[in-house]
Amino acid sequence: MNRIQGSPGYVLHARPYRESSQLLELLTPGEGRIAAVLRGGRGRGRSTARPFVRLDLAWSGRGEVHTLNRCDEAAVLRLTGARAVCGLYVNELAIKLLPRQLPDPGFYAAYEAVLAGLADPAMPPEPGLRRYELALLRLLGEGLDFIDPAALEAQVTYVVPPQGLPRPAAPGEESPYAIGGDSLAALLQDRLEGRGQRREAQRLLRRLLEYHLEGKPIVSRQLIARGRLDRTS
Repeated sequence: MNRIQGSPGYVLHARPYRESSQLLELLTPGEGRIAAVLRGGRGRGRSTARPFVRLDLAWSGRGEVHTLNRCDEAAVLRLTGARAVCGLYVNELAIKLLPRQLPDPGFYAAYEAVLAGLADPAMPPEPGLRRYELALLRLLGEGLDFIDPAALEAQVTYVVPPQGLPRPAAPGEESPYAIGGDSLAALLQDRLEGRGQRREAQRLLRRLLEYHLEGKPIVSRQLIARGRLDRTS
């Protein structure tokens, strides 16, 4: 039997389970994404597990679905308006792309960082979202870590195919994975400046994520695209 006595974690998704329980998708640093049942989590006088809250967790069980023995709130991150939808986007990407039980403390740290940034009204949301998307793509096996920004030519347009290394675009070539050398270097060095670089980086990361999504829609992104919120992801 797998038994974890104490771990931080976050709720990625929650849905009702049986009469008064919840079935949770959780992100933890030591176990990655896991499924767990919070028994009686919807009973009278009991709080439900919710997103954007750092939890203190303990669980046990065999197989894919565990039973939570402890689920206490440790810190609440307050996301409102467009930033709350960006938080849903962050969670939705993790649910649809992150394999279960693939622990990666670096990705967990990137997840915590993007939520902290979204909860801080003084911080623009875009840089944190791009860092998070980049961290997720690296976890999925994209070769972005093997690109040397110093070897990129600023005025050259590159094609960065899924799970491949960049190559200069052929004359007249149009590709959804095209990006300017200056923008690609800035993305990899976390120094995106100006609207042009930000748009190119956003477009490339979105196309790479769509490749891995294999046609699965991102509902939170659709809300932004319909104009209900400011476009930030």
